[in-house]
Amino acid sequence: DRDFACGTRFTAADVYLGSQVLWGTQFKTLPPRSEFDAYAERLSARPAYCRAKDIDNALIAQIQAATAAAYE
Repeated sequence: DRDFACGTRFTAADVYLGSQVLWGTQFKTLPPRSEFDAYAERLSARPAYCRAKDIDNALIAQIQAATAAAYE
């Protein structure tokens, strides 16, 4: 068993493959498979992933606030 694309270590391959799996499981463009779900869970539990999601969510909130203010 391997935790990541190239074995036991997270590599650049996981950045690419992980984005496809995370996107595919979220938007149902991949068939439901427990392996995809488990891989996505491993990736999304990584501290760097969590930090990046926090940054993304903050930027989304800023854009939404700016857009709402523009329509007031």
